[in-house]
Amino acid sequence: MAAAGLARPEHAAAAGSDLPAEAPGFYSFRLGEFRIAPVCDGVFHLPMNSIATNAEPAARKAYFDAHYMTADIFQLQANPLLVGSAEKLVLIDTGVGPAQDWAPTAGRLAKSLQDAGVAPADIDVIVLTHCHGDHVGGLEAAVSEGFSKAEVVLSETELDLWNSPDAASKVPDWAAPGVPALQKTFAALGDRLRPVKGGSEIVTGVMALDTPGHTPGHMSVLVASGGVTMLVTGDALANIHFAFDHPDWQMIWDHDRELGVKTRKSLLDRATHDRLLVTGYHYPFPGVGHVVKEGDGFRWLPAEWVWDRET
Repeated sequence: MAAAGLARPEHAAAAGSDLPAEAPGFYSFRLGEFRIAPVCDGVFHLPMNSIATNAEPAARKAYFDAHYMTADIFQLQANPLLVGSAEKLVLIDTGVGPAQDWAPTAGRLAKSLQDAGVAPADIDVIVLTHCHGDHVGGLEAAVSEGFSKAEVVLSETELDLWNSPDAASKVPDWAAPGVPALQKTFAALGDRLRPVKGGSEIVTGVMALDTPGHTPGHMSVLVASGGVTMLVTGDALANIHFAFDHPDWQMIWDHDRELGVKTRKSLLDRATHDRLLVTGYHYPFPGVGHVVKEGDGFRWLPAEWVWDRET
């Protein structure tokens, strides 16, 4: 297939009340000369006590109640992103991966790609924002017959951390069990691994941006075409609610919580000042919108759904 084209499959109309159980997990729109498509890997859940850990209990409870967030768990979507140009087809992050006990309602990347008319072998470049399991779970396919030609790009700092002999002692306890499998995958990728520095152009119009804190080598991505720039946040801005309204609220999933706060505030300021289009990995699908300054914090403003007859 041409990298710039993401096909739309034909679906039979539902008869009577026999409605389909779910919609295809992709959404496609144009960014200048690029075609962009968030593709849904599904959803998973995390404990509510892992976020806003430094907030006053009363303020925390009031905020969660006001935003219909339950007392026990909160839901995150996992939305890898396709960026198609005339030159390359890029996939940013690879989802949770199939058959994960901790995320039984995720791992549908392969089906969503199929719905979008994309075969894994069509992917030229896989970009990893960081190496947490919900972003690299689908990476194993890159060393098999699946993503057979894809180059895998990540920050030098991130690769050095996770691929070091003592990596398990350098990452949080909850992340350590995933280290051996990840290192095995890195070894199998061999020279298909390409570490980059922040500010490097990954492919034409796609640039790495250092955004540390969530992990030491976390990187976001800037995609620019036709005078429009989109910020792909990864997990530097991991939630459309508290990360925007209260960027100083911390979560246990950041390796460096203070640096995570600093990075969030910097990204929010930049997105607002530069009027960037923004897309987030864990935002409600398709997770595309803008950042608006509001009071002492910020607000997520979802973009209008784009109906493009060419898609």
